[in-house]
Amino acid sequence: MNPMDPPGPPRPDPDDPQDPTESAASYGAAALAAYEGSRALAARDAAHRAHTERLLLVCADTLDACGRLLAEGPDGADPAAYHRSLELVVRQLESAVTDEGLEVFGRAGERADPATHHVVEVRAVPSGAVDDEVLEVVRRGYRYRGQVLRAARVVVAAAEEGAGGGTGRAPREGTTHG
Repeated sequence: MNPMDPPGPPRPDPDDPQDPTESAASYGAAALAAYEGSRALAARDAAHRAHTERLLLVCADTLDACGRLLAEGPDGADPAAYHRSLELVVRQLESAVTDEGLEVFGRAGERADPATHHVVEVRAVPSGAVDDEVLEVVRRGYRYRGQVLRAARVVVAAAEEGAGGGTGRAPREGTTHG
């Protein structure tokens, strides 16, 4: 706007409505929308709380099962039965977290991926294995909703020239994460 131009007609004040019924209707619509939004937010919050409580109950059941196994100890039970009981507890917890969307990765036989695997050791390729194949899992990795929460720590196979001169201990460049 050029300061030399004559002023235009005054603009209407948005806070001074011309029609009081129009103002009341728009205020009522805005209030209703705000109320509906707060109801939806409260419902979402209640659903999230219930979901969290269900997951925590599964964790509590798993903790109780671990406590019972620790109280009994491996000495008082058949070692095979004790091992099966531990496997059941682990499967119960794994099932609960995978049902919630947690993905487990880092399994022997899969190909190491620099985005998800942290190579802690490199070994010569054994017969039947391929280069960059996971030979051993030191610690599994986890992903939730596409985001890596923790990289898997793995031992991988590599051709002799990449195995650090045959020591079997040299990590390879570009294959580490977290």
